[in-house]
Amino acid sequence: MRIEKKAACLAAAICTLAFLPNLSGAADDPAPVATTAATSDATTDVDTIVVTGNEESYTVEDSAAATRLGLSLRETPQSVTVMTRQRLDDQNLQSLRDVLDQTPGVYSYQYDTERVLFTSRGFVVDNLLYDGVPVATNFSTDSIEDALDTALYERIEIVRGATGLTTGAGSPAASVNLVRKHADSRTRAMQFEFTQGSWDDRRVDADISTPLTADGSVRARVVGAYQYRESYQDLYRSEKWLFYGVVDADLTSRARLSVGYDNQENTPQSNTWGSFPLFFSDGSQANWSRSVTTSTDWAFWNRRFETAFSELRYQFDGDWALRSTLSWRRNQEHNRLFYVYGYPDPETGIIDTSDADAGYGAYAYSDRAKIIQRALDVYASGPFALFGQQHELVVGYNGSRTANNSVAFEPDDLTDPVNLFDWDGSYPEPTFDAGSRLSDIDTKQSGIYVATRIRLAESLKLIAGVRHATWKIDSYYLYDTPADSRYDYEKTIPYAGLIYDISTDYSLFTSYTEIFKPQNNKNESGQYLDPIDGRSYEVGIKGEHFGGRLNSALTLFRTQQDNVAAAVLDEDGATIKLPDGSDVSRPIDGTVSRGFEFEFAGELRDGWNASLGWTRYLIDDADDDAIRTFVPRTLVRLYTTWTPPGALKRLTVGGGVDWQSESSTQVGAPGGGATLRQGAVTLVKLLARWQFTPDIALQLNGNNLLDDKYYVLDEFDNTYYGPPANGSVSLRVSF
Repeated sequence: MRIEKKAACLAAAICTLAFLPNLSGAADDPAPVATTAATSDATTDVDTIVVTGNEESYTVEDSAAATRLGLSLRETPQSVTVMTRQRLDDQNLQSLRDVLDQTPGVYSYQYDTERVLFTSRGFVVDNLLYDGVPVATNFSTDSIEDALDTALYERIEIVRGATGLTTGAGSPAASVNLVRKHADSRTRAMQFEFTQGSWDDRRVDADISTPLTADGSVRARVVGAYQYRESYQDLYRSEKWLFYGVVDADLTSRARLSVGYDNQENTPQSNTWGSFPLFFSDGSQANWSRSVTTSTDWAFWNRRFETAFSELRYQFDGDWALRSTLSWRRNQEHNRLFYVYGYPDPETGIIDTSDADAGYGAYAYSDRAKIIQRALDVYASGPFALFGQQHELVVGYNGSRTANNSVAFEPDDLTDPVNLFDWDGSYPEPTFDAGSRLSDIDTKQSGIYVATRIRLAESLKLIAGVRHATWKIDSYYLYDTPADSRYDYEKTIPYAGLIYDISTDYSLFTSYTEIFKPQNNKNESGQYLDPIDGRSYEVGIKGEHFGGRLNSALTLFRTQQDNVAAAVLDEDGATIKLPDGSDVSRPIDGTVSRGFEFEFAGELRDGWNASLGWTRYLIDDADDDAIRTFVPRTLVRLYTTWTPPGALKRLTVGGGVDWQSESSTQVGAPGGGATLRQGAVTLVKLLARWQFTPDIALQLNGNNLLDDKYYVLDEFDNTYYGPPANGSVSLRVSF
């Protein structure tokens, strides 16, 4: 089905829900927009296990993201950032990459237009959760999926550092928890948003809630979006279609059942695969326009994400609660890609692709892939009394099985020359064969865990837990040697933290946990490297101000790891490739990451929201040599908004600055490798919004307003330019 037809079907479904008769018989009075929960008295006994707080704030009262215990940010002995719905709307953050690019301590880079990775504290972020339930990472990057749309979520919680207690295997970078919107409104509520941005970026959003019964005990919510956009990079264009529906039913005053489904399709065309050459054949450095591309008019990389889930929450006597979630997730992709390698002539811009032996050439690739994950998550939590004090306990299990299957299609040889001075994407499309089995990888992961908060004294609390995790892989991959392999890992992961209240506003904390992560990186034989193993320590001070409206934290951390993957380079400084095109890696023992993170977020006063993150880290190998130098060591993220009182109360103005320190990476160059250095980068953002009525608002956003030209570096010689100055205008209408 064409994407236009799908968009029409989405619009029809949304309009049907928006304008069908009120099945519940409830009043049709206008309701606030359905972007925040509206909990009723009939369901106050049901443990919703969600963050609470002011929906117009940049902070929250509590979160269970780090330990599954409902703790305030001050009581959580790790660095936690919560991107609230208000923050997502203020900055028009539409994708997960948009969000993480505004998160303190998180840095993104890309292999091409469709493969994006994230790092925190020098390590790749690979832990993604939906409502606390872990899901599989992106197989192409071993990081989390960057293209997920934010329209589905009430907030996004980022816990920096190791989170093995709740996620099992994973890096000590960070975990990202996506908290879905639910049908919490007992009156009908609708919101529509229309956005026009730079490079012909057009988007329509809809968010509709309605009760399905007269008493509101059964409710539905539908979220949909359609987007077409082009890019500052030549040729590129993409369409996105998004649908999410959920029904929440109060079975009794103690039990709530939620059933939901979401579907997102991305269909980019003329996308890149890899990057562009940084040097000419005479060794001089190329200074391309930011619109440079090496893609073709026949390239595409279609992706589809689907999730179905059912969740049951039950409240027992004594404030104990049980939550059980079944989920099914399917990721599909089909691509046709083009890659050119070598160095163009400085006079003609031509790369002679007929001489592959000289290190010049062009290559095409196509595959179809499908990843299906089935998961079960169940846990119980509640208080218990001991030695005259009240404590909390959570006991749980989660397990998943993931099947990864793909077929690859081999092309004819490509010998036509490439002229990058006159490139329009019209390179001849090769003929692909009928396809052959590429991968068949079955992964099972499970874990049993327990965590508790013990009040050792009035001002001293211990948070302790342990998880026993298993990870089994039965793998066939065409380019492995041998193609068939099995891996079976088992690990017990402890967690401990102490919080000491030094005043009514401040607490000292410390925490310790261990690290365990199987990895997809391979050695020169095509075999997976051994799992990453290590330990992580944190210590710091946290504050809670103005009655919890503002939270602050200063964290010092140190992480030690073995078997960390590093790229293997040839004599020219280029990465050595395996037959499937993936990069050869080697394990590094004794890797140490250390640094600090400072953050505050919330309301400084009525109408004034602000968020500041200042992070600094160093990462070295066992010989004290710096590694992963392509990631900036210092990041500063500042954003603030202000709604003045009085006559200008309808106006909101805001802005921010993102600053990153210098960075560098090794890249291929004629006659040997070269070091590409990136200076400090400063990106300025602005916001203006006018609230015509309580239901209608017009918003302007601007990004990189100084039009700073900068590189996005990575470890594998895939270097890109960041986007130039851009902006958007959005009209938001609520009923």
